[in-house]
Amino acid sequence: MQHNRILVVDDQEENRYLIEVLLKGNGYEAFSTNNGAEALAQLHSGEFDLIISDILMPVMDGFELCRQVKADERLRRIPFIVYTATYTGPQDEAFAMKIGANQFLQKPCEPELFMATVREVMAAARSGEAAPPPEPPQDEEVFKLYNERLVRKLEQKMLQLEQETKTLRETEQALRISERKYRRLHESITDGYAYVDMQGFIRESNESFRRMLGYTDEELSRLTYIDLTPEKWRAYEQEIVTTQVLSQGYSEVYEKEYRNKDGRVFPVELRTFLVRNDVDEKEGMWALVRDVTERKQAEKAQKELEEQLHQAQKMESIGRLAGGVAHDFNNMLSVILSYAQMGLEKTESGSSLHGYLQDILDAAQRSVNMTRQLLAFARKQAIVPQVLDLNETVEGMLKMLRRLIGEDIQLRWLPQAKLWPVKIDPSQVDQLLANLLVNSRDAIAGVGSITIETGMAMLDQGYCGHHAGTAPGEYVLLAVSDDGSGMGREILDKIFEPFFTTKELGLGTGLGLSTVYGIVKQNNGSINVYSEPGKGTTFKIYLPRHTVKPAMVAPERPATTQHGQGETVLVVEDEPAILKMASVMMLGLGYKVLTANSPLEAIKISHRHTEIDLLLSDVIMPEMTGKDLAELLMVSHPNLKCLFMSGYTANVIASHGVLEEGINFIQKPFSVRELSIKLREALAK
Repeated sequence: MQHNRILVVDDQEENRYLIEVLLKGNGYEAFSTNNGAEALAQLHSGEFDLIISDILMPVMDGFELCRQVKADERLRRIPFIVYTATYTGPQDEAFAMKIGANQFLQKPCEPELFMATVREVMAAARSGEAAPPPEPPQDEEVFKLYNERLVRKLEQKMLQLEQETKTLRETEQALRISERKYRRLHESITDGYAYVDMQGFIRESNESFRRMLGYTDEELSRLTYIDLTPEKWRAYEQEIVTTQVLSQGYSEVYEKEYRNKDGRVFPVELRTFLVRNDVDEKEGMWALVRDVTERKQAEKAQKELEEQLHQAQKMESIGRLAGGVAHDFNNMLSVILSYAQMGLEKTESGSSLHGYLQDILDAAQRSVNMTRQLLAFARKQAIVPQVLDLNETVEGMLKMLRRLIGEDIQLRWLPQAKLWPVKIDPSQVDQLLANLLVNSRDAIAGVGSITIETGMAMLDQGYCGHHAGTAPGEYVLLAVSDDGSGMGREILDKIFEPFFTTKELGLGTGLGLSTVYGIVKQNNGSINVYSEPGKGTTFKIYLPRHTVKPAMVAPERPATTQHGQGETVLVVEDEPAILKMASVMMLGLGYKVLTANSPLEAIKISHRHTEIDLLLSDVIMPEMTGKDLAELLMVSHPNLKCLFMSGYTANVIASHGVLEEGINFIQKPFSVRELSIKLREALAK
């Protein structure tokens, strides 16, 4: 290319740069100036093959440059392209062409169109095909049109500048709002914030950081973060800064200590970030700092609790070893106690046999007390017992307990009015209910219900004879029942053993129910569990009634036992030990007894015996419920009376739809006297 020197005239540096790059990329030599005056000087000092000029420029605009070029005999044949962003209408192009411009382009223009125009104009000029420049118009006409176009363009430029100014003001306002929001956020966060330069001096901080350290903003500006750090942490933190912050731009969360203005050293947790400037130079570091004093104290307390737990576990292991012997021993004692008690009732007071049986009973009771003391050995803990209304205590926990079990499980609260007081550490009540409800919650798959009940009970010698470690007297009952999966006998026998759990590894410690057992025993209470697979579970806790003055223990009056009159009773119970015990009790009361260990066996017996006066049946059994069994038997024995028994509470039985209120019902465990009374009541209806 022989003639390819192009002069670009534009007062915007970025515009000149883009046009030069485009021209040079297409094989042209490109030169540039800031305005028309500089362009004229360039044109007179060298040869150029094309002029590309903007219109609005300082000193001399593009229209005036074009007019002077075309008025100069030496320059008027150089092709001229007007390239402008200030286009007010077709009059701009008409005026440019009138004063001699070869082409008129608007910014921005597609590079292909722009280069095509350049090549077209230069080719026409080289070949001589371009129309000769028009004769310069009269100055008066030019000035009139020039002023008109220039005024229009200036007006447009002013409007553009006004819009840009408005936008700038809006941007500044948005920045001020953003700055205020940042400041509010900066000052409102509870964690401390600090910014330091690369020398470590604190250049910025929020109120939380200043309050944490006790310094004013001005005082902090004279300190470095190293000044605030105790000596033992400085090398550690410098290693964090070097290996993490400076190398990767941030640190992981780490812990250290600060020393505040008063000299108090306290623990903090922080994370530090590197700050770079616009040219990617390291400018400073900022950090979020959290005072973890309370957390450390809680962790210390937790550690102490864990140590106590480890100690308790060690003591539980000792108790478990003792329990291995005491379990079987207590079973034998229960049999000795129950039969000795029944033997006493059959012998005359003052007889040698009566005395022997009383000695056996006393020795057995002392043995029960010894085993209780042995098992209590591993349950020593510091407690502060208080006289409580158990209803008020439980009601105060209901909100927490509902959160504990979740929304899918309904919590039913059934308190008995005018409850007797008990004396127990309130925190132990919390532990009892929390452990029992967690156990019930885990036994429920999906939706279900848990019932908490309170009541009052009189436990006599007959009951206590079957429950080692329980003393006769007045008790407050706390019962927790669920409709979960229930448990079989093989699990029921172990649920209070330390470390025994049916949960998967890692989901349970096996200490929950053993803790419940230990608390109950420590407060001289007792606990019983009634459960059937698929039928749910009931835990009954008996806590001694508290009296302000020591209660005078009056000699036990003879039980008002009501004897039978030879009626025939069919006993149905799937637990062999209870079946045998109930049979012995009723035989002693003067009844004829038929026994069945299942509903199906009871039906077979009913076919062989037409005279059955009363059915004594467990409510929940594997094959069918006691109520269903009664309905079947009453088809062939329409005058049959029924008495149902269960370890579940009457409310839970009713909620299951198994037993309706008003039907004869006796709760396990029961004494001979209680059973005798209930039998007479049922037969009298």
